[in-house]
Amino acid sequence: MAKTIKKHWDLVLVGGIGLTLAIIGMLVMSEVMVFPNFVSAATTSATTVNVTATIAETIEITVTSTTMDLGALTTGAVASTSDNFTVKTNAGGGYTVNLKDKNYTPTSTNPGLHKLTTPTDEIVSASTTLTAGTEGYGAQGTTTDPNVTIDAAYNKTGNAVGALATSDQNLATGDAATTGDQSTLKLLAAISAITGAGSYEDQLTLTAIGTF
Repeated sequence: MAKTIKKHWDLVLVGGIGLTLAIIGMLVMSEVMVFPNFVSAATTSATTVNVTATIAETIEITVTSTTMDLGALTTGAVASTSDNFTVKTNAGGGYTVNLKDKNYTPTSTNPGLHKLTTPTDEIVSASTTLTAGTEGYGAQGTTTDPNVTIDAAYNKTGNAVGALATSDQNLATGDAATTGDQSTLKLLAAISAITGAGSYEDQLTLTAIGTF
């Protein structure tokens, strides 16, 4: 009798398990019961990295020669000499080139060509048109570079010159960064019959200033 009852319970248990599995299968098929999808768990991670860098400001001006020789001046001609200057810069706003004449105080406070030995003398610089036989000294600026503008004070031709000064004067302006804008500084001089004999000198400073 006991064996019969146990057998019946075994059948009930097996049947109950089978029924349960069948019900679960039907629920899964109908998507009522959803088992965890462990495969869909996150398997990646992301972050951001900020990158920084710096670039130094650079500007350079060079000349073809550090000597400009007007030669032996005579009353019969207007003498001239020229020198090319080149500007390189990474200044996005371009640059300016200033021209300044040396102050020879106490010998002279005037810009010009100076005879420093006794008796001293000078050929004073002024904005004018030079003529042979009349004292004068000045500068011109020229360029063929489309990115460069020569200041009106020195944008002269022929024997017309702009006055030099012992303070910075704008000579040229570049409108953008450049790997090598080239322009030319030209000096002209004339003497009179009474200009003192001897050796004359002057010193000019070209300064490039970037707009960064």
